[in-house]
Amino acid sequence: MASQSFARRAGTGARRKDSDDAAVLAASGHLTERDRDLVRLVGEHRVLTTGQLCALGFENIITARHRLTLLVRIGVLRRFRPRREVGSAPWHYLLGLVGAALLGAEDRNERKWVPQVRADRQLALERSQRLAHMVGRNWFFVSLAAEARHGGGELRAWLNEAEAAAHGRDRLPLRLFDTRLPSPDGAGTWAEGGREVTFLLEFDTGSENLPRLAGKLEDYGRLAAGQAEVEQVCPPLLFCFLAPRREQAARRELAACRDVLALRIATTALDPQVTCPAGAVWLPLVGGHTRQVQLIDLDAAMPDPWAEFREQQAQRRLVREREARAYHAGAAEPEDP
Repeated sequence: MASQSFARRAGTGARRKDSDDAAVLAASGHLTERDRDLVRLVGEHRVLTTGQLCALGFENIITARHRLTLLVRIGVLRRFRPRREVGSAPWHYLLGLVGAALLGAEDRNERKWVPQVRADRQLALERSQRLAHMVGRNWFFVSLAAEARHGGGELRAWLNEAEAAAHGRDRLPLRLFDTRLPSPDGAGTWAEGGREVTFLLEFDTGSENLPRLAGKLEDYGRLAAGQAEVEQVCPPLLFCFLAPRREQAARRELAACRDVLALRIATTALDPQVTCPAGAVWLPLVGGHTRQVQLIDLDAAMPDPWAEFREQQAQRRLVREREARAYHAGAAEPEDP
């Protein structure tokens, strides 16, 4: 009886897989390269709105709406509208079942995207108090990508929260793996005019009290020290606020932190849906700056506080390597008869 039951379950699983494969094949016939790119972006960043997807891949909103409706109809994407007390929200797009299977086939990992399309997780995201924060954070990078589409530069990297938290940590000293490290809202690399800048992002919607916001600098300071120890450059840490008064109050709170001199911090007050973060909107926190600078100029405007320490670490490493080579060379010489 048990073997028959197992056989029925196995058969059901096989039929489900065949059905999924058929759905992916059917959907593939409708998809362009742009469609595939947009589906992957939705998967990587969990939720993107109609306006964001339009900015990423279309020339006008009407074309975007028609195409996105098709992607929903064939199961590549799902969508919902959050409830608002006044007016209506835009459609918010999530990865669909067929989209998860499609990305899994492309990545040769059938299970990779499945957790993201679980109904309970998507429902939790729809009702999450962090939804507005996620959408705002994504607008920051979408705005840069849209600027790049029109020849204003290049967004070479756009990392989500998990990727940003893991970025560069594999080389950190082992002692830091048991300590608390920061979890940025995102990370990116922006290139323009033959230069590039890699940054970490804290996107603030005003929901966090300022002492807690400033308290994050301790974790970032620990990360910067660990990166310097393994000769990595400390990336600029960007705080994006939605209102000037919030930014001014936060700058005072941040400037009073013990770890502020160990970091390269710049702030701005803007709505990324309206103003591109690539422009001259960034004001470094330390150094008495009175003029805002462009995103690409932040490396030059904020010297790395760990540069000298990093050079010393590099010199120590070279000495150790020379000593190791000399030791092995001596050990390899044959003994006198």
